[in-house]
Amino acid sequence: MRCTSRWIAVAFAAVAFARAGWAADFYVDPKGSDAAPGTADRPFATVARAQKAVRQLLARKDRKQPVVVEIRGGFYELAEPIVFEPADSGTAQAPVIYQAAEGQRPILSGGRRIIGWQLGGDGRWRVTLPEVKAGRWSFLQLFVNDQRRFVARLPKHGYFTVADEIKPPPGAPGYTQFVYHEGDLRADWANRGDVIVHAFHVWCDSQMRIASLDTAKRVVTFTGPTRGTRPYTAYRKGNRYLVLNVKEALGAPGSWYLDRPSGVLTYVPMPGEKPDSAVVVAPRLEQLVLFRGDVAGHRWVEHIELRGLTFAHSNWLLGPKGLSLPQAAIGVGEAITAFGARHVVLDR
Repeated sequence: MRCTSRWIAVAFAAVAFARAGWAADFYVDPKGSDAAPGTADRPFATVARAQKAVRQLLARKDRKQPVVVEIRGGFYELAEPIVFEPADSGTAQAPVIYQAAEGQRPILSGGRRIIGWQLGGDGRWRVTLPEVKAGRWSFLQLFVNDQRRFVARLPKHGYFTVADEIKPPPGAPGYTQFVYHEGDLRADWANRGDVIVHAFHVWCDSQMRIASLDTAKRVVTFTGPTRGTRPYTAYRKGNRYLVLNVKEALGAPGSWYLDRPSGVLTYVPMPGEKPDSAVVVAPRLEQLVLFRGDVAGHRWVEHIELRGLTFAHSNWLLGPKGLSLPQAAIGVGEAITAFGARHVVLDR
């Protein structure tokens, strides 16, 4: 979560009525139906539908006890981020609580489960994703059976190192080139614009896209600069780097590659994994939850509690100019964001 002090106050503390035995007003179950009334025996299927029912209940203005939504275990694929606005707010005496059913694990996912795998003679799994081929979806992360799998990379073990530094010209915003060792980078890689050079500086790193390769001089030029020209942003001689998202590097168990032009996702399974039983999820939504108050109007999102919920599989894509940050990945987008919010609890 990113917290900006002038916008948000978030309380990560338990309160007395957290599990004081209040009966749930609405129930959510992945096997339910949004056409149902949301009762224990006829639950909703989505949190979004429960949120709509909660708003209708809050609009009556006579609520004196907490509004409770019980979410049962299972996988919930979010169609869009969950957005809490002032109309979703509870009060200090009657907060709005979205909580996991006792002993269960609801997973609210920004991803999509990948099915329809074809097993090739080489042991690799392949599936064609039409949305990827059409340019409407892309991803750089993949999860199999609740574990992150890493995109195909070079070298397969250890690191490459910068052969020599190339200082930027006066007035340049940052470093955009370095000299590489023979054979480490290749001009004939497939989909070279999707290849990512992940370089390590001093205490920070950069992820860059390749603009061009001068194979005679062994110089790589990137589409964007590093964060400034100070020594800690340089591609110094001997600095380590990895090359990610290389189709030709695919082969290690657990590695994968998404060929965007064709829409084909290829996965090299780990020992024992089977395409008909593995749960494979690719992220789609960049943001999962947004608490959105009206800052200018001083209308807050408040007294909302999320308890025992698992948020997973948020997407992050590298922009066309790459990414170079001073430290702590401060420019990377967040899965959960709050502004104009107060008295919000995120517990377990």
